[in-house]
Amino acid sequence: MMAVVMRRACLAGTLCATLLVAACAPYQAQETNPSLPVEPFRELAETPFFPQDKYQCGPASLAMVLNAAGAGVSPQQLQPLVYLPGNKGSLQAEMLAAASHYGYLAVPVPATLDSLLQELSDGRPVLVLQNLGVAALPLWHYAVVIGYDLEQRIFYLRSGRDRRKVYSFGRFLKTWSRAGNWAMVVVEPGEVPLSATATAYLQAATALERQHNPAAALRAYAAATRRWPDQPLLWAAAGNAAYALERFADAEAAYREALSLQPGAAAIMNNLALALAAQGCTPTALAVLDCAIRHAPANTVLKNTLIEINMLTKGAGNCRDFACTLPDTGTRP
Repeated sequence: MMAVVMRRACLAGTLCATLLVAACAPYQAQETNPSLPVEPFRELAETPFFPQDKYQCGPASLAMVLNAAGAGVSPQQLQPLVYLPGNKGSLQAEMLAAASHYGYLAVPVPATLDSLLQELSDGRPVLVLQNLGVAALPLWHYAVVIGYDLEQRIFYLRSGRDRRKVYSFGRFLKTWSRAGNWAMVVVEPGEVPLSATATAYLQAATALERQHNPAAALRAYAAATRRWPDQPLLWAAAGNAAYALERFADAEAAYREALSLQPGAAAIMNNLALALAAQGCTPTALAVLDCAIRHAPANTVLKNTLIEINMLTKGAGNCRDFACTLPDTGTRP
């Protein structure tokens, strides 16, 4: 099999997630009875505690959930990553992004009581944003929920300088709702939170790629494809991470799986062609590109890839055939 040197920048459709700062939602009355079966009592008493300094609830809370996940990091180390002196606080986007700096995933939790209890019951402390003021005069605060008691209808939090602050369900849910019900958990690559959505997990995993950590990203994507095997974007992302690691056969397999779910996706076919060419499968790579160009004749990335592959020494390799699927063939859309 011939060795092929390919430009890493030529992968098409590299996933980029934009993390938006959650808007502050007006208070909405929330159901306080969980509908999912969870343990009646759970307290994650082993969760590390870092009492916050003034305006430092963001770094302190993030350090708690990162350390609970296995990272050895202090609030002082996190402060430059998340604390904005002009705001006297930390924004959600920075809180989510900082975990990837240490090789972990920060995954948003769906804004429901069920999701919050589900993660706690499964052993994950949950970082939440609260509004301890009122809508007209907000007082934003990050804290970590470490447990609950369904019979007494209380939550346990690491909050501020309190190691074990007790909130009634009603009081906590009001403060959480006034802050848009925003919450997140931190996990190692390869671990998928019970409440996670495919979109939220994909965004968290792509943050690892932005930290130039494709090995960790690939572990995350592999776990995601097991959890959501019908999501073509997850397979394509796994292919991109494998390609960055020069695991071209793995990249090819992931791209083929993505195309089985989304036939005719030009960006995925472009990347499949590159993975094939990197293995010496030039004729098959050219067949893939021909199919992609028939789908997207104006796509300049495809044309540039075609020029690049045509410049390579032709090789046969140990290659699987590629069957072009066009929209009008009556195959699966």
